[in-house]
Amino acid sequence: MDFSEIIKQIIQSTLFREGLERISDNYSNLKQENHIRDLILEELNQRFEQTFFKAFAEHPRINNTRVDLSIINQKDTSNPFKIEFKYQFSGDYKKLSDYRFVIRRDFEERQSDLFILVISHWDREKKRSFDNLWGIKTDLSKNIASHSDWKDNILNSFRGFENTELKTIEKIVVQTPFRAEYYFYLLGRT
Repeated sequence: MDFSEIIKQIIQSTLFREGLERISDNYSNLKQENHIRDLILEELNQRFEQTFFKAFAEHPRINNTRVDLSIINQKDTSNPFKIEFKYQFSGDYKKLSDYRFVIRRDFEERQSDLFILVISHWDREKKRSFDNLWGIKTDLSKNIASHSDWKDNILNSFRGFENTELKTIEKIVVQTPFRAEYYFYLLGRT
């Protein structure tokens, strides 16, 4: 079973976009990594009904760390499909130009089967206006890039990993509580 393709289909679905809209609306003052991961997990488990597969968050524990998301085959529970999941803002790590070490650590060193990166980007002023309206003091907009060079930077960060395939997904735009763009990158082993 091609789990990366299944996850890609989930992310491209209308149901996922609607879920992402709810996450954006309800958690606009937080980093949304766990919420998006859990949305993918729930959709995986719906697709896995009546099969020998099940997805789990924060499992298994390996060397005092937890795998963000895993898919376990009931017939071979000792060999889970391990997924590391990251959520970044477009201005993180010098507009993502210094991101290669994160990929190396979480994908290569942890011997993950799939690395999923979500990058969030929005208009800083619209977010600040929303935050001011509600008295939100966290300034997540400081982590948003002012130019689009982060898009090239992140693609460069993915280059050079051997025996891998990068799947990019067209940005998903949500409108609530303000317009935000989500970019998804799936790096898998070939």
